[in-house]
Amino acid sequence: MRLFVFLHVLSMFSAVGASYGPAFLVHRAAATRHVPTIRGVFSTAKAVGPLIPVFFLSGFAFALLAIFTEGFNPFRPWLLIAYVLFAIGMFTGFRIHAPYGRAVGAAAEASPDAAPSPELNQALDNPQETFAYWLDYAVVIGLIFDMIIKPFGF
Repeated sequence: MRLFVFLHVLSMFSAVGASYGPAFLVHRAAATRHVPTIRGVFSTAKAVGPLIPVFFLSGFAFALLAIFTEGFNPFRPWLLIAYVLFAIGMFTGFRIHAPYGRAVGAAAEASPDAAPSPELNQALDNPQETFAYWLDYAVVIGLIFDMIIKPFGF
């Protein structure tokens, strides 16, 4: 029975949906520089934020359970690749996206409606966030490729 494989895939699909949907909207709202839009989108995304690590970490736990209950070798190259890509994604989430969201959310709340305050503009113009945003898409594409193709053998 492949219950843990199913739960792993379900958790990871949920994690990607919960994180990438709001991330796309946040970046679109930030590009408008329209303070009420930024404020509204960030407050909505903030409600989903606490679920994101829960989905990703439960997906990781189910992956580990699947590895050992399904008899996978945990040191196969495709699994090692997955561990590295997962670690990159978790790092960018905790160290770049979460602080960015807090900074922009706080600056948007304090900013006047008419135009972004200098603090909001500074928070929005974070080159690390832009890099991490696109890196995350590469990580997800890499993980999908890795999970389906299983480079370097099963």
